[in-house]
Amino acid sequence: MKQNGSSVNDLRAIRNRFGRDLEKRKQAAIADLLAAPLGGVRALMRLHDDLLFIRAFPGDLETARLSLAALRQFEQWVARLRKSDLKVLDDSGVAGSTTRHVYGFPIADWLSRHAKGDTEFDWRSIDDPSLLDPLIRAFTRRSELDAFDSGDYSTRDWVRLARGNHAPSDLHWMVSAAKAVNLKTSAVDEIWATAEPPIEWRLKGSRWSTTRNFLPGAPVLPRSSFRRPPDDITRRIVKPMKTIVLLPRAQARRVIETARTALAARCREVVAITYPNADEVYWCDLGHGAALAVILVAPSHRLSLETNTGYLLLSNGVPIGYGGVTPLFRQANTGINIFDAFRGGETAFLWVEMLRAFQSLFGSRRFIVNGYQFGEGNSEAIKSGAYWFYYRLGFRPNDDKRKRLAAREFSRLRQPGAARSSKATLKALATGDLILDLPGFDERDAFDETQLATVSALASASLAAAPMAGRGAAEQWIAASVAKALGVRPTKTWPKQERDAFAALAPVVSIAPDIAGWTAAEKGAVVRMMRAKGGTLERSFALAATDCPELFRSLAKAKI
Repeated sequence: MKQNGSSVNDLRAIRNRFGRDLEKRKQAAIADLLAAPLGGVRALMRLHDDLLFIRAFPGDLETARLSLAALRQFEQWVARLRKSDLKVLDDSGVAGSTTRHVYGFPIADWLSRHAKGDTEFDWRSIDDPSLLDPLIRAFTRRSELDAFDSGDYSTRDWVRLARGNHAPSDLHWMVSAAKAVNLKTSAVDEIWATAEPPIEWRLKGSRWSTTRNFLPGAPVLPRSSFRRPPDDITRRIVKPMKTIVLLPRAQARRVIETARTALAARCREVVAITYPNADEVYWCDLGHGAALAVILVAPSHRLSLETNTGYLLLSNGVPIGYGGVTPLFRQANTGINIFDAFRGGETAFLWVEMLRAFQSLFGSRRFIVNGYQFGEGNSEAIKSGAYWFYYRLGFRPNDDKRKRLAAREFSRLRQPGAARSSKATLKALATGDLILDLPGFDERDAFDETQLATVSALASASLAAAPMAGRGAAEQWIAASVAKALGVRPTKTWPKQERDAFAALAPVVSIAPDIAGWTAAEKGAVVRMMRAKGGTLERSFALAATDCPELFRSLAKAKI
């Protein structure tokens, strides 16, 4: 393959700069590469990142068109590489590469149906295939049991025997057979999670590779510059975002598919994106072709007090980053993950806009970033110096010792010629949370996340103490007691989902002392919150929770 390194170097130097002459240079460089493709796997990967970046942030439509044309050639360019070089592409998601990962069952199901013959169990990497036996047994016919139980066949051999020649892969056959017997989703998930079977996905020219995974129908809006966050960040965050819409189910499904595959191809998952609610996907237009898709978790996987969400950041339909956010009362745990190809864009601006969207959607007044996001047990975050990204945007440590250390180090970094923070310093800083409080946040509303385990344990104790034999009956008994204390009339007229949600939260609410002594307004707010947990839109629950300070302040102080 002919070398064309000068064009690649030029592209890297100007990919995040704009102007008429610069666009002409980008177009010329891409045209050169189309005429004489680049050789060398590492240079090819760097080129892939640059083309994706330019497709996400083009300076004009012709640049976008040429970058897309080059990306469409990538499978052919990868096919010319030596086999030994192909390993460098593993788990990158690039067209022509192979991704190997342990996926949750919903993603494995999706892959088995949509990628079919291009996905298979990575049998060589499965330490104990027999962990899949409980799932296989669930759909094994009576006539097959003697052979299955004989020990004469390994799990893999028996699968090959029973599968026949109709299914495109062992994975497709097993997933299809498990679904055909109508096993409970929770049961399949549990068996699958225990077995942890790695899956091999040969991406070839797949539309779901990182090379080609763009949101269908997204318009392309050229850029002339990158936006920066304002000086007064908190003032921007509390400004209501008026460009948020709840997507119709058909559009929501397209967004979910784009998000799932953007993560799956890169060996990543977020619970709310693996188990999404297609009836609750919010689209937040961030301007200049950028957008935020907020995906809430399916009702079957909702948490008790938190609201579990996932998000995907896009620019001109190209996924550029992702994360999860869990609103809890008047705060939200968050973080941002920008895919490597898109570093050096407008990450800081988009992060501020993302916080603004979550404040508008869920009423959060405090944002918390856990240590892992900026280095606690995360070597990549230490290497990138992620701590200072959050610090520069107003996040501060949650204890005085680290506040002083951070202030000293930040002052040093601002000196001319200052060296980067050492690994030791960044590790010392990454031992707790970073917090951003918005105007009006009341310190009494702080809720330590570790307290959730305490509240859950106290709920178990309440169930155990109920004068009923069965746990279901105990929950209903507590629900009746809580309903009486809250002044609730019989709940039989409520929708079943709301009745179930009320009962499920009752052991938690029962922990708060002197419920009967609350005002009528406080009681009504808690009832609305409990019912909202069973509604179609969990956003209603998150907003209702912000109106229950008496409850959450009590739970924050509860002790075993």
